[in-house]
Amino acid sequence: MPQYSTPGSYVSESTLSSLTAATNGLSAAAFFGTAERGPTTATLINDWTSYKSLYGELDNAYDLGYAVYHYFQNGGRAAYVNRVVDTTATVAVYTDHPYYPNGTGQASAALFDVDAISAGTWGNSITVQTIAGSVASTATTIGTFTLIVSLAGVEVERWIDLTPDANGNRYVEAVINNYSSFIRVSDVATVVVDASLAYYTTAVAALGAIEGTVGDTDYSTALVNLDLIEGNLVLNAVGQTSSTVITAFISKAQSRGDSFVIIDPDASDLTLSEIQATAANFASLSGGGYAAHYAPMLIMKDPAKTGSAAIRNTYPGGAVAGLMVRTEVERTVAKAPAGFEADIRNALGLVVKVTDAQIGTLYDGTPQVNSFKAITGAGVVTWGARTLETSTPDKFIPVRRTLNYLKANLKDITQFAVFEPNDERLWTAINMTVSGFLSDFWRNGGLAGGRASDAFFVLCDSTNNTTATIDQGEVHVQVGVALQYPAEYIIINLSQWSGGAEAVESL
Repeated sequence: MPQYSTPGSYVSESTLSSLTAATNGLSAAAFFGTAERGPTTATLINDWTSYKSLYGELDNAYDLGYAVYHYFQNGGRAAYVNRVVDTTATVAVYTDHPYYPNGTGQASAALFDVDAISAGTWGNSITVQTIAGSVASTATTIGTFTLIVSLAGVEVERWIDLTPDANGNRYVEAVINNYSSFIRVSDVATVVVDASLAYYTTAVAALGAIEGTVGDTDYSTALVNLDLIEGNLVLNAVGQTSSTVITAFISKAQSRGDSFVIIDPDASDLTLSEIQATAANFASLSGGGYAAHYAPMLIMKDPAKTGSAAIRNTYPGGAVAGLMVRTEVERTVAKAPAGFEADIRNALGLVVKVTDAQIGTLYDGTPQVNSFKAITGAGVVTWGARTLETSTPDKFIPVRRTLNYLKANLKDITQFAVFEPNDERLWTAINMTVSGFLSDFWRNGGLAGGRASDAFFVLCDSTNNTTATIDQGEVHVQVGVALQYPAEYIIINLSQWSGGAEAVESL
């Protein structure tokens, strides 16, 4: 029997004879990649504007921005973005301190230290400047100052009427460290009240940051940033096909039990055989049901340009993640993110043209590769819903994501039971809560079965909650669900009937 150390709800999977046992709400994406600047921790953003303010404008040198952009364009909602840097990267610091109080009887000293908010050479382009604020210094009042932050000579932030007074409403450390997207301050000096106190008007740039080449282990190390994030996640290491990186991401998804990995193609793969060779690297990875591989690269609109040249070969992972969320909103996680409704917005074509037969070859490969198809009237659509796993039920994306969704939500909705008296009243409440949730999910098409009783069952009573388990502080809930499987192959036999004769063709 498992040992439980932290009070809470625990959900696991088990196989039944005909059923499979199973973050609150919609899935969110989690993107990992390189960017010019920005936080090196998993940071929640809810729209494209928020991304730009933290990580900068689209730049052809960084695929992360394009993945996030196409995620939102394709129906994505919340996203966690993690800028990946190498272990040698350092933060730009100020080798001189331009902020000196100059009051009577006070020696000139640094008012506070300033560093760039995150590692990387981008911080070397920051300039900070202080100018007088609207509140002048008096015998009883410490005057204010305005802090101007510029990046590459362009003003990006202006913080007015800051004060070094820790009791002030606009204490510089509290304001800057909680709201600035570019700098952090520390070691704020204790300033003595003095009517002649003033602040130098000067500007100094940050220097000293270094940044090396990002490697596979940097991506693996960055995954620890997901440990404090709860809920259903769709993970994408933008443009990464290294088995080291993919293994780490799948392992994280599997250990969480509520996440799924989208694997991008190799940008250098320009033939069917090259796509297959890349996919073969993932064939023997453990936990393959928690990941899906998509190829080839897509020709997509480039919002950073205008005119006929505004196109770009782009990794599809961001758009696919957005499609998954969009499908989840419209049809639940039980609907495969593929088919005529699964159009990739802003996609103009495929970098590698594949025929229907070649799509089938990729789809039946080892492992399976989900491809794309250009359909007149529908655009470029996703034409595949397989994971890396080859056996049911984990070989289908919607099946795995349904299980992930149920596990995350069942854990969430049963939290109320923690520390409640462990008796029949609690078991009844759990039964009602879980049954209500599953009934709604079934009615929305998430589970198979013509009746609720055919779609799921919930067991939480004295048969699985014994004196021994109660003594251990455990409540056991057994849930069985009838999963929805996608229809992949539509078999039609067309008959021509005339005067009793029949000619049959298969489509």
